[in-house]
Amino acid sequence: MSGPVLARAREGLRIVVFSALFALLALVANTLVLGTFVIAAGSLHDGAPPFSSADVDDLVGELVLEDGAYRLPDAAIEGLRSRGQWAMLIDDGGEVVWGLDLPPDVPASYTMADVASFTRWYLNDYPVVTRVHGDGLLVVGSPKGSAWKYSYSTDMSSVTLSLALFVALLLANMVVAIMVARAYARRSWAERDHARREWIAAVSHDVRTPLTVAMAEADTLARDEGLGLEQRRRADHVVGKVSEVAALVTDLNVANRLSYAMEPVEAEPVALAPIVRSVAAEAINDDAGDAHPVEVELAEDAEELRVRGDAALFRRMLANLVRNSARHNPDGCTVRISLGRTPRRLFRKPRCLLVVEDDGRGLGADMLQTLRRAPSGELPEHGLGLVIVRRIAAACGGTARFSDAEGGGTRCEVELPSA
Repeated sequence: MSGPVLARAREGLRIVVFSALFALLALVANTLVLGTFVIAAGSLHDGAPPFSSADVDDLVGELVLEDGAYRLPDAAIEGLRSRGQWAMLIDDGGEVVWGLDLPPDVPASYTMADVASFTRWYLNDYPVVTRVHGDGLLVVGSPKGSAWKYSYSTDMSSVTLSLALFVALLLANMVVAIMVARAYARRSWAERDHARREWIAAVSHDVRTPLTVAMAEADTLARDEGLGLEQRRRADHVVGKVSEVAALVTDLNVANRLSYAMEPVEAEPVALAPIVRSVAAEAINDDAGDAHPVEVELAEDAEELRVRGDAALFRRMLANLVRNSARHNPDGCTVRISLGRTPRRLFRKPRCLLVVEDDGRGLGADMLQTLRRAPSGELPEHGLGLVIVRRIAAACGGTARFSDAEGGGTRCEVELPSA
């Protein structure tokens, strides 16, 4: 799996996890807030709730019989009146034996059925609270419409259904949150990828044309016998540098296309031995000073080796490895290319093994660490050609490993599945 695909997979997994947690927390929070509000609604009335259990309980102890009459402290009376409340005491016979600010439509006597009704619900639309008093039943009423007073009961089957609906709502919230997050992420990815592809394609196109002209002009000067040897040598040097820039632009395009699955990887059997010989011959021909000799070692069955992939990509991969050895060792080095098979392993068929190594100065610890890290969607500041090697190998189902060669230099082992 390529670097950008892995990066997107990780980002997608994070989105799914965070969306699910967010949906769960949101549902739980909403449920707690709603439940708390419903339960505590009676205590949210400007600091003076119509029903205050503590106040009513205090009234039970404060209402006493003195000298044949019931008396209530002035502070308690003032508290009731400040809330627009009234109170009465009903004896065991159903008669009102004491009252405070009773409304005209409140009866003076009650049956057991009346008491049972208003104790649970309302008394003539007045919400009331009742408490047992030593001499009967204390009733405290509030203004009509000042409170909602109903009890609620249900059977267990309804409770079970409610729990099932709660779980279904939770899952629905999670699905919606994930879908919204994924849609947003996909749109963001698409916009970013499109902008990046367009930018790289535009720059590559704009650079390729002047590079072609510069290379043609420099090549003409290098072949002009009317110029001195030094001038032609410099022109030939310009041709080489322009070729490097052109190769860099090509690598950038290949990296871009492989990153976003734009490069067609033909799943056809490809013979690597001819590609190895061709790339080695080109490298030898381009090495005017013989500073970078190329040695090729083919296994006995190398001509029979076939891998599935794209011949053009394999050629680019091998050319990048050989070119990298020459570019990073200007003082000279020997490049060795070997082609064979990996040893047979348990539960795994032998694979094609392509090794390119040199005896130069090596890549350095920082570059090796960069190449050993997990592939990502970002292109490095240096070593683009070697990153292309890894991406081509991965696109064809293989791997590319970089290390220090024995005795110094750089070694790259590319394993590819046999066709």
